Amino acid sequence: MKLSAFEQIIRKVVREEIDYALKREINSLKEGLNPPQHINESNNTQELETFRNKLKSQIPTPSFNTGDDTLNSLLTETATTPTWEERAAVNDPVNQFVNKDYSQLMSAIDNKKNYRP
Repeated sequence: MKLSAFEQIIRKVVREEIDYALKREINSLKEGLNPPQHINESNNTQELETFRNKLKSQIPTPSFNTGDDTLNSLLTETATTPTWEERAAVNDPVNQFVNKDYSQLMSAIDNKKNYRP
């Protein structure tokens, strides 16, 4: 067998293997990029609140034994204060803007980009 023919066969096999590997990797990346499914906001909020309440009831309040009453009270207060998510109002306009579903708007923009007169 000539060297040039052998070289062409190797190139062909390597190309096929690289194409196969790239397709497999691209498909795995596409699976990871699936858009999240949108859940009803009010139902999701209720489930989140019940889950948080359940967790709070299961986790005991921490007790700090540092020997200093002031430090103990400060640490206990810090551990039991609500998070910023709990303090954020549901009717807050900024919160509604950030958590709004923009998928319809983005699909309309994509359709307009693909439109050719």
